[in-house]
Amino acid sequence: MEILQIKKLSKSFDRGKTNVLNEIDFSIMKGSIVSFVGESGSGKTTLIRMIAGLERSDSGEIYLNENLVSSNKSFVKPEKRNIGMVFQEYALFPHMTVAKNIAYGLHQDKKEAKNRIAEVLELVGLKGFEERYPHELSGGQQQRVALARAIAPKPELLILDEPFSNLDAMLRIQLRNEIFEIVKKTGITAIFVTHDTQDALAVSDEILILKHGNLIQKADAETLYKFPKNLYVASLFGEVLPLQKEILEQFHYQVEENKQYAIRNKNLKISENLPYKSLAKIANTTFLGENYQLKLALNNEQFFQVYTKEKLDVETVSIGFEKEDLLVF
Repeated sequence: MEILQIKKLSKSFDRGKTNVLNEIDFSIMKGSIVSFVGESGSGKTTLIRMIAGLERSDSGEIYLNENLVSSNKSFVKPEKRNIGMVFQEYALFPHMTVAKNIAYGLHQDKKEAKNRIAEVLELVGLKGFEERYPHELSGGQQQRVALARAIAPKPELLILDEPFSNLDAMLRIQLRNEIFEIVKKTGITAIFVTHDTQDALAVSDEILILKHGNLIQKADAETLYKFPKNLYVASLFGEVLPLQKEILEQFHYQVEENKQYAIRNKNLKISENLPYKSLAKIANTTFLGENYQLKLALNNEQFFQVYTKEKLDVETVSIGFEKEDLLVF
């Protein structure tokens, strides 16, 4: 069942001079986790603000559980949409205890609210923290309180807006895994806004790629990685090298007209036993701890980077690839 439907949604600022979203169309299935990925200025934040009801669209429609919540003629206020939000800055009230922060969005009698607070605190692993204040918590604990507050009213949709960007790398990965495990347990549909594609790959059922206000591609993580629609999408998920016709000819690969080619750097291999290969000179070797990075030059002085476990004391090597490793657009 589709819980969210977006139909030809558009938004501009400066009286139409700056287009932020251009007739966006997509839907999200109930119980899924969908990541919104794109560079700064792609329209991610504006899109989630319109879904949450914090921003009005210029045109288009938004349906939540098959109910129209936004159009040119209709607009449901944010508090009536039953959408929870978790922000990167946590947005906790510093003068309130953990319990009171969570209770803020609950419209229940005291006994029901107390039971629900205890339930969500146990869910996020903070049982016994009810009377602490935000300044007495670590960054990771504060983020879990923010999640508990967002899911306490049992929202139909949860939006997480870059919730890990203020955390260091090790804590970010640990907290990311914990939080999305919790989200999966609740069964709540979630939108995860991030610029980190590794986070998106790790937790998403689907990933939606935005660029300059346009929806470029929406698919599951494996499809996006293996079959990107264009070079931009491919480059979001790792180092990618465009391959012009002249380069591919050196690998003895027959190109097709009106096609673009690229390859992920990790799929270029040093080997004599590859169907498409070429000799290359080692221009430079850099030790990176676990491996060596080789800068290789073809006859036309096109440079490649490949990685090896051991240092190679030779001047030239054979590099190549398998046909299935090519990205074709």
